[in-house]
Amino acid sequence: MKKTLLSFFACIFLIASSYGADVLTLTNQKTFAGHVVSIKNCTVEFQVEESSYLIPTNDVLTLEFEDPQNPIYQYFLAQSDGYLEKCMSGKMDAENFHGKTGGHFVLGVLFGPFAMIGTALSNPTPYKGKTTYMMSKNKDLFQDPAYLSCYKKEAKKSLIKSEALGWLSWVLLVLVL
Repeated sequence: MKKTLLSFFACIFLIASSYGADVLTLTNQKTFAGHVVSIKNCTVEFQVEESSYLIPTNDVLTLEFEDPQNPIYQYFLAQSDGYLEKCMSGKMDAENFHGKTGGHFVLGVLFGPFAMIGTALSNPTPYKGKTTYMMSKNKDLFQDPAYLSCYKKEAKKSLIKSEALGWLSWVLLVLVL
């Protein structure tokens, strides 16, 4: 009984200690647990066990810090010049005001995957979304690269989702008839 309990607690300790690390996810969806050593010059120095790796930031999808009070994380936030706030504003504006989802649903019904390809190649901006231009409180950010990048991604995602639903509706209608 003692050995079983000791083994159980040892397993729990090992599992809990494995979660006490920074988590790095690459754009190819591979995930690594380790510790961020530094973030500078568009590279992340990431240490896994005894090895350190320099990873270009454009290969990093997400980076989760174990401790939000980590000095490296705090320095990164201070140097980001409000990037996160601008990005969040862009996403919220695209989600709330970009519109045109009904028209893209119809495009999905009529043209299916071709409509999605066209939207993926498009360049949505706050100026093209009439409601965004009229309703947004972030007009001063319309030229900011961080705001525009996040706005475009969110708008495309929303429009492609509408087109996919339209295409799925068409496929289901054909299957039912």
